[in-house]
This record gives sequence, C-alpha cells and structure tokens, in this order.
Amino acid sequence: MKAEIIAIGNEIVTGNTVNSNASYIAKQIQTLGIIPKYHSAVCDTMQDIQEVLSKSLEHADMVFVTGGLGPTDDDLTKEAICGYLGMELVIKEDICQNIQAFFNKIGRYMPECNKKQAAFPRDAYILENKNGTAPGCILTKDKKHIILLPGPPKEMKPMLDGYVLPYFKEKLNCAYHTIDIKLFGIGESEMAERIAHLLGETEYVSVAPYVGDYEVIVRITAYGSNEKQAIETTEKIKNSVCECLGEYVIGYNQDTLENVILELMKKHQYTIATVESCTGGMIASTLVNCSGISAYFKEGFITYSNEAKKKYAGVLEETLITYGAVSEQTAKEMAEGIRLRTKADIGLSATGIAGPDGGTSEKPVGRVYIGIAFPDRTYVYELNLNGTRQVIREKTVKNLLFQLYRNLK
Repeated sequence: MKAEIIAIGNEIVTGNTVNSNASYIAKQIQTLGIIPKYHSAVCDTMQDIQEVLSKSLEHADMVFVTGGLGPTDDDLTKEAICGYLGMELVIKEDICQNIQAFFNKIGRYMPECNKKQAAFPRDAYILENKNGTAPGCILTKDKKHIILLPGPPKEMKPMLDGYVLPYFKEKLNCAYHTIDIKLFGIGESEMAERIAHLLGETEYVSVAPYVGDYEVIVRITAYGSNEKQAIETTEKIKNSVCECLGEYVIGYNQDTLENVILELMKKHQYTIATVESCTGGMIASTLVNCSGISAYFKEGFITYSNEAKKKYAGVLEETLITYGAVSEQTAKEMAEGIRLRTKADIGLSATGIAGPDGGTSEKPVGRVYIGIAFPDRTYVYELNLNGTRQVIREKTVKNLLFQLYRNLK
C-alpha cells in the first residue's frame, strides 16, 4: 500500500519547527509493508488542507496527517478533512470525559474550547491519547484510510506505536525487511556503475544508493507475504552487492567503523595505542565511543608540536628537519614509536595540515599522512582531503579507521 504523510501547521511550513514526525512515521509504517511515497506540509487553513488531501487521495491508499488537533480556532485538521469527506462531527461524551480526567489529573481547569477535541465522525476508529488532550482517529472511505495524529512527537509516537501499527498489522497481509550496506573508500557514481544491474525499484523490492556521513549506503528493501520471505529476498540481494563491492563494505545497518574494528580486535586479542597531531585526539575519541574498548585501547597521545612528537613517540630530530612534521617518514616513526613505547600490538598515527592556513605548494591544506604499525609491518597512506578544518580532521579519522579495518580483516 502506498502512503503519504502530511504535516499540518504554519510552524512546519515556515521552517520554525522541524518535521521529525514524518521521518518517524515513514520508518515505522514500512515494517508493515506500507510504502511511504510522498511527504507534504501545509498551512493551517481549511482550503489548503482540503486541497492537499484531495491530491493525496488520488495517488495514496493511506494518508497520515499530523498536527492541527488542538483546541484553538486555528486547529482545523478534523474540520477540514471531515468536511471534505462529508463526515459529520459529533461530540463523543466518553472522550470528553477522558479529556476532563486528564485535566483533573494535572490539577488544572478544562476550558470549554477543549470539548472540540472530543468531536469525531460516528464511525471513526478513535486513537486514545495518554500523553495529551488530543485523541487521534482512523477514517475510512472508499477503501482509503486517513489517519489523524497529534503534532507533538511525545503524543504522536506512542499513539502510532501503540494503536495505529497494531490496528493495521491485523488488516494487512504483508511483511517488510531492510538492510543498509555501508561502504567507504568508493564514490557514489563508481558504486552505482558497479551494481547498476541491481539498482532499481519494483513493486516488491527496492535497491537504492544513499550518501551518508563520509559513507555510501546501499539500502535494500523487500516486501513479502511473510517476514521470512522478505528476509530471504534482502539477503540474496545483499550477497550480490557484496560480491561486487566487498572490499569497500564496512558493515550493515547500525554498524560503525569503530564497532567493527573492536570486534576484530577482540577476535585477535590486539591492543592499540594512538598518537595524533592534526586530529587532536579525534582518533582516540572515536575508538572510545565503543563500550568494551577499555580492554584493548591502551593509551592515546596528542603530539601537536615537534617537541611532543620526539618526546612521546620517539620521532627523530633528523626526520623532522629533513622531511618535516607532515611527511610519510614522520607518520611512520610516530606509529612505530607509540606502538613500542606503549607495548601495544598496533600503533596509529596522523599528521597533516587541516587548514585553513599553513599550506604550501608542496604540502597544501588537506595533505595528511596516516600510519598503522603492526609488529611485522608498517603501513603509511598519503591523503589529499578537502573541506573545512573540521571536515578534514573527520575525514582523516574515517580514512585511518578504514585502512585499519581492511588490514585487520
């Protein structure tokens, strides 16, 4: 079933409030095989609400509407939608009593205007609101479903999860499964070229590329008559994608580089130490995002000055004079030195020019060297990065962890 999500409210349209509800609803309804196809936002006017609803019902089987269920005169969602559908609103006394009980519970007087929140069509399926005064409802006409939900996320989310999803789960015979394949070290266009034969969308399967934070994602979504069928379909396509792009795969779904690295360190029982210049501690900070890293991460040093590089990592004065702090040779000595001095199995290093100043024609802003020292071999990589100072530093960390992951794997 195709769905549209409509946010009603001037504050949404003008950008004063971020529409987080749409993202949440879209993710949740997919678990039932309901496919979100369209998102809209509209002002609090009768005409605008009815116009967007009319268009939505032309191309969607289900319309999820958030906002405009409050007690004030500008809360017109029910009036506009029920007016368009030709459904009469009547005050339901039991709902009115529930609203009164809510006010009694918080020790406040219930204004007369709140009674409008108890007005619904006679055949509406009412959605209880345990976190506010605005109940929602499900309206059905001509085999189309219109779901009215309150705007505040703290009220909308429990209503959606507690009532709407169970309601439609009983009625729909469809299951959904999705897998995000996370890639690093390859651009979106090259990735799309390599798996062009797999990309695309049918009624039951979607394979699409997305760009994340310094990552490329291949999202596989499959719908089936049951969960097992949907999972089997996504797994089959995942295996095909990995056959084409396996060297760039860093994980799936909620995986992060640091988490998959931790799992590999556990497997091999490796310890690690870091020494950083341009990243200023970001490598160590990223690694310690992982719970359980304390058993494997020994020490971390920030050696911004040449004196610190010599003192803590054992970089030779001759190396710094001959090649400079930003060089392959210095990165190598930093990684090897910190590994030996901390008695770790792996030493990581980063030295470079993050900018916006300090670059030269020979060593421009964005030139970074990263080092990975193992007991039997040291790898050094030259990076030529672009972006702001912060972006260059973040890219350095990502590239270093990616190379560490590839070598550990």
